Amino acid sequence: MRSADFGSIIKLTNEENWGFGARDLRRMRALEPKGCLVAALDGRPVGLTTAISYGKKLGWIGNVVVARMYRNAGIGSGLVQTAIRHLLRSHVRSIALYSYLENKSMYERLGFRTVSGFLRLSISRRTQKRVTGNRQASFPEILKIDRRAFGADRTGLLRRLLSEFPRSWTWLLRGSAVLGYALVKQYQDSSEIGPSVCEQMNQDAVGTLLESSLALASKWPVEVSVPESNRTVFETAIRLGFRVERKGVVMCLTSTDRIRISPAIVAFGFLDKG
Repeated sequence: MRSADFGSIIKLTNEENWGFGARDLRRMRALEPKGCLVAALDGRPVGLTTAISYGKKLGWIGNVVVARMYRNAGIGSGLVQTAIRHLLRSHVRSIALYSYLENKSMYERLGFRTVSGFLRLSISRRTQKRVTGNRQASFPEILKIDRRAFGADRTGLLRRLLSEFPRSWTWLLRGSAVLGYALVKQYQDSSEIGPSVCEQMNQDAVGTLLESSLALASKWPVEVSVPESNRTVFETAIRLGFRVERKGVVMCLTSTDRIRISPAIVAFGFLDKG
């Protein structure tokens, strides 16, 4: 992906209402330039996917999109296969991705299997603000609990997000120890909560993180993707006024190690919008 492609790619992702801007594309390219893959026709981008490796443990494929008039011609499959080859050259032990249900069969044909499900939720109105206090959390402590929950090292991604959204983080503290955190990312016409982790998994703690995140959101609606298996998070979100918009699955390449979804995950948040 080149800077000259950004305008065409944003038009492409706008077809799916992702709300990406040049900042999002610059982030993807900065984190893993060789993993940002564009399918072009006569020099014009008609498809995109991104791949990132988190150390040697995990590779993730996201942002798979093809212009509507060129779908069902193998472009999406070709992009994903190229992303797989890129990640395998990085010697990652697992390769995973998100898929909405309508795209699941394509990934199954490419060798992926379902590991778990997720729910895409949204809320379109402001709720009562809640803050977690004005004490500063230790960012190394946030990195530590994220690594424990995620199972791989997202330091590069989280540091990049900290530089882009320095005032969009909330956290739970016990003394100086970080028990949970959440990030709110802003897109062109919406906000997204995630990633978010909470090692104190109960409705009060999760509610504090979600309400504090809503107070930080500057654009509405606010979206969040939560593990289907985490009923505490789902029930708390519904109580706060979120509603289910879509369902999807987390999938793992069968030829690599199986990934595990930690019960400490409140909200997914990788390079794509879930």
